[in-house]
This record gives sequence, structure tokens and C-alpha cells, in this order.
Amino acid sequence: MTTAQLKEAIKKFPHRAGIYIFKNTKNKPLYIGKALDLKNRVGSYLKTKDQRMRKMVELAQSLKFIPTQSEIEALILESQMVKRYRTQFNIMLRDDKQYFFVGFTKNDMPRIYLTHQPDSNKCIGPFTDGNALKITLRFLRSIFPYCTCKQTHHNYCLNYHIGKCLGFCCLKSEASNKNKKTYANNTKAIEKILSGKKNSFVKELKKEAGNVAKRGNFKKAIELHSKIEKLERIFKNARIIRSSEIMKSYRSGLESLLKLQKPIIRIEGYDVSNIQGAHATGSMVTFIHGQPDKNFYRKFKIHTKQTPDDTAMLREILERRFRHEEWPFPDLILIDGGKGQVNAARAAISKSKFLISKQIPIIALTKNKKHIGEKIYISGRKYPIFLTKLSPADKNLLLSINSEAHRFAIGYYRKLHRKLFK
Repeated sequence: MTTAQLKEAIKKFPHRAGIYIFKNTKNKPLYIGKALDLKNRVGSYLKTKDQRMRKMVELAQSLKFIPTQSEIEALILESQMVKRYRTQFNIMLRDDKQYFFVGFTKNDMPRIYLTHQPDSNKCIGPFTDGNALKITLRFLRSIFPYCTCKQTHHNYCLNYHIGKCLGFCCLKSEASNKNKKTYANNTKAIEKILSGKKNSFVKELKKEAGNVAKRGNFKKAIELHSKIEKLERIFKNARIIRSSEIMKSYRSGLESLLKLQKPIIRIEGYDVSNIQGAHATGSMVTFIHGQPDKNFYRKFKIHTKQTPDDTAMLREILERRFRHEEWPFPDLILIDGGKGQVNAARAAISKSKFLISKQIPIIALTKNKKHIGEKIYISGRKYPIFLTKLSPADKNLLLSINSEAHRFAIGYYRKLHRKLFK
């Protein structure tokens, strides 16, 4: 497809959500994508510098689109089409570990989880956009609550109090058969919606609402109508697809502060947990577009030090992390500490044979309990900067990453400690 042909095809595209399909000379899909705005998205192919995408456009014979009523519908339709056609040029098609699948366990009260590798459980996918999928699940969970607790407990969890959990599903006391049925219905609803059966599912709900109303159970009928209204509202109004062009053009205060010429998309946070050096552990957490992505969290047992030395332990963690060329490299590293930790991190990174031409900026966060006088130390700079000098968004982001790295590290430490002293 020439540039002129692509321009001509784009003229027919609307400014609405949907999927677009590049087809080859045999009218078979080469690439399938979703878009918040179809016209703007396919227009970006006119100026793409991605050699893989340029090659795909050259091989394409035609370009088609299917409009959808919402962005969530576009996400789900894209998943169905990619699964059906296994298109040659779709993102990371040769490495299924990069796709997202939604899994449903087979027990009485099924757990819903994300995975890159489908297993023996019921799995729906592939979904190429993990962030959009997580946002969609967050919306659906507000209507059809389900449990994400990893352990049972005696008291109601926080998610129960904010309406995201039914309450009985994670308690140690045995749930009734009625409760189990309610929970199973919620997870079944999410399964149907993600499988592209939303319209037929809504019809089922409307039919059920009518039947229970005829039997005089108006409370149940009102509850079902409320679910239908919320579901339709989410599909109509929810914003889940972030335009890649918007994300590329976004500049935060951190990028200006660090004098970077490209946006900060991926941030890795590190922390160490130990008591007098014993049984020390370390953590790596990853935030992408400001949101935690637990698929890229990593845990470390400290091998080289058994005496209190957080700086040396941090150096070990980073040296081991950057031996992994297969792990995507971050745009920014955040560590807990001060100037000494920055120097240790820089020394560790300099040993990586994969980073000869790549300078990753490092920020060390020195904090206190009252968040007063907190500072950040930046690699390559002599003096620290008070955290209050940052915008509220950048400040909160750094504090969130630091807190999450600490939580993850101490959680792993406690787990190992329990095993050792059972």
C-alpha cells in the first residue's frame, strides 16, 4: 500500500472507537489494532518510524475498520480477532508471554487473575493492552465484585468496605451455597463480557429482572436493573484506551528535571529489607505510565552480605538485575536512600555489558515519617532537591513507588522469616 493509497483509505475512517485491519493481497488480515479514535490512529501510520509497521503497510493491499460503541468493546473485539487470525504483524506475536490472558480458577468461588501463559483453567484472551485490560476489570469489578485476597482471614477485607468484594469469599468461615452461587454468577458475568457476549448477557439480565418482578421480588428486580444500567454506562462512557501519540508527547516535571529528551514511561523502584543484616531480601517493582505492573515485580535473596550494609545489598540487587537482558530496561530508577546509594547504583549499572551506550537516570529518595524535609538525590548532581519542589503528581508518584518497593521487600522478608523459624 503506497502513501497515497493509505491517505485515500484514511478519508473513510470516522472519529470514533473501533478496530482497524490491514489486509494482504489475499484479503487476509496482516495486522489488527484498536483505537480510541480510528481516524487519528491510522493517520499515525503515515509518519511512523517503526520499521516493522512500515513493512506491514507496504505489504498491505487494503485497510478496513469496524466501529464499536465503546473503547471496552474495541478492546474485547481486538482480542477476539487476534485470537482468530493470529495475524503476522501483531505485537510480539512470536512471544505469547507478552500477551495478557484473564484466567478463572475452577473452585466454588473462582479467582480471577492475569497471566501471560494460559494454563489448565479457563482463560480468555489474548489481550494486547495490559493497562486497558486492568482498567476494564476494575470497572467490571465495581458491578460484579470478586475476591483478590491471597489468604483467608477472620475480618472483612478493605475491598469489602469499598464494594469490590462480597465479603464472605475471603473469610475463614465456610460460605453458604447461596453465597457461593452469587459469587460464581459474578465471575461468570465477567467471563461472558470479556468473551464478547455482553449484549446477550444483558438480555439474560433483563429477562431475569422481568421474571423476578412477576414473582413479586421487586428488590431483586431493582438490583438487576441497576447492574444493567451501570454496565451500559461503563461501556458507553469509560475511557480505557490511552493514545500512544498522546503518551509520547506527554512531558512530566521529572523529564524536565532530569533533562531527558524522551518521556519517562517505565520506572523501577528498589528497596532492601533486613534486621541487622540477617536473612536480607530485596525488591524490584515496576510502574508503567504511572501504574504498578506486577508482571514485572522481582524478588531477591541477598547472598553477599550477612551484616548490616544496605548500600552493598542494593549494589548486589542491581548487578543481578542488569544481567537480565531479556527484562525491559527502565527509563528511570528510584531507590531508597541518599547520595551513597546513588553512587552504589551507578557503580552496579556500569558493570552491565548491556548498558554501554545507555545512561539510566537514578533518583534516591530520603524520607521521614512526617514527610518533612524529604529530599531526592539525582545521579550526576552534587546537591539534593527538596521533594516539595516537585509537582504534586511527580511527588506522589515517587512516594508511591518507594512505598510499594518497601512493601514488596518486607513482605518477602517476612515470608522467608516465617519459613526459617517454623
